[in-house]
Amino acid sequence: MKKKWNKPKLTIEIANELRSRYKEGASINSLSKRYGVARNSVKAILRGETYNKWSEHSNLMAESKLSSLF
Repeated sequence: MKKKWNKPKLTIEIANELRSRYKEGASINSLSKRYGVARNSVKAILRGETYNKWSEHSNLMAESKLSSLF
């Protein structure tokens, strides 16, 4: 039996908007609620694991941890 393909909840444009909001200081929880996706999905987008077709996005979560150290 074939597995049914589920349409993605987000588009590349919305994922980029999500990244921008995170850079502006939005929390993972607020982004999860705003866009109607699981926290783990938001984290995957921010780490560049999903919605990163040409690998143009780096791991924003690691960058924010590094910048908070200085």
